[in-house]
Amino acid sequence: MGTTETPLYMDYRRPHTDGLIDSLLSARLFAGIHREEIAAILWEFDEQRFNHGHRVTKQGLRGSDFYIVVDGHARVLIDEKEVAALGPGEFFGEVGVLSDGLRTATVEATTQLRVLVLSHNGLEPLLMAHPKLAVNLLREVLNRFRSVSSEASSGRGNSSSR
Repeated sequence: MGTTETPLYMDYRRPHTDGLIDSLLSARLFAGIHREEIAAILWEFDEQRFNHGHRVTKQGLRGSDFYIVVDGHARVLIDEKEVAALGPGEFFGEVGVLSDGLRTATVEATTQLRVLVLSHNGLEPLLMAHPKLAVNLLREVLNRFRSVSSEASSGRGNSSSR
């Protein structure tokens, strides 16, 4: 059996390319985390691609997947109103995964979209195993909350980015 044969079974988890890891080094989610730990974190993720216009999540539906945008852009809709935009290095799906499972927003690809996805409620164990990742995620969620609260109090209600 040579190394060029296709295996009968391949685990969906696999090491990601150096380029992908390098592209996420500057993401706020991975701030202060060494490259080797980022590689270990990403081992848990699979890669998915979505076409422009595809709704990756749908507000009000149950969801157990957490996403990190690698390439492309998406918009975040609440009650069909755009409230934020997402780009490379940003994440979504954490609220539904860490709370009651219901999606609080719809996320729709506005370009070809490549994401890393952590399936089947894998976020909580991952955060427990990587405390710096947990702190970074919490900081970003709080920044989003502050942004939404600030917009609501000023009466604007629409943001072009997160």
